[in-house]
Amino acid sequence: MSKKVKEGIPSIIRWSCGNSRHIKSGDRIFMKRDGRGRSAVSRRLRRLWEDPRGIFASGRVITGSFEDEHWDKAAALGITMYVEVELDTLLDPESDDILPRELLKSDKRFSAMHWDSQRSGIQIPDEIATELEKVWADFTTTSRDTPSPEEVADTTGVYEGALRKISVNVYERSRKARRMCIKHYGEHCYVCGFDFFAKYGEIGKGFIHIHHLTPLSEVGEEYKVDPVKDLRPICPNCHAIIHRRQPAYSIEEVRAFLRKTE
Repeated sequence: MSKKVKEGIPSIIRWSCGNSRHIKSGDRIFMKRDGRGRSAVSRRLRRLWEDPRGIFASGRVITGSFEDEHWDKAAALGITMYVEVELDTLLDPESDDILPRELLKSDKRFSAMHWDSQRSGIQIPDEIATELEKVWADFTTTSRDTPSPEEVADTTGVYEGALRKISVNVYERSRKARRMCIKHYGEHCYVCGFDFFAKYGEIGKGFIHIHHLTPLSEVGEEYKVDPVKDLRPICPNCHAIIHRRQPAYSIEEVRAFLRKTE
């Protein structure tokens, strides 16, 4: 369904809102992933505390709160409340970055909101909702992964200022591979050691390019990336230098350039 929503295909879901009876048609909805609980998704996962927690979806209520049988029939919990929501954004926590809970908790604009509640259907105060819309819009419209130089098609003959379309290879550019690479190597540059979080604070957290040791142009359709063997976190500066030449410079070569200038 995430793919359908991203393609702009109308997608309506029924969502459990606990005991909340105040939700009306037309209300704005944000969906938060807690990484724990009794949902069908969390039952399939074993590493609950390692899963990303935060906002992963938004939409507009088309049918307000109504009663129906509880979704967990095995628990024999009787009746619960639901709403029907038309989604405008749906991120897949298994492959997409979601708006992290840590950012919501650390941003002073949201300090009055309790983000760790396990209840569904919690109302967000208007002033906080207004700021959340801004952050959400920026998060979902700004690419979290700037296309790497080796993935951008040749633009020879394109003039500055002209509208152009850039084609990017999408195979194996999964956010899961990105997260696994960063989990292993950290968020600092593998070449020069630069750490955006250490230098810029919260705004720099998680910002780093991911470099493919084997250029994507040289791999086949059946290529399956190994996040530890095939990928490295690289800062934009070092990444640009690596691709100043074809074939690209190696990480060791760029490190040698840096040592010469120290």
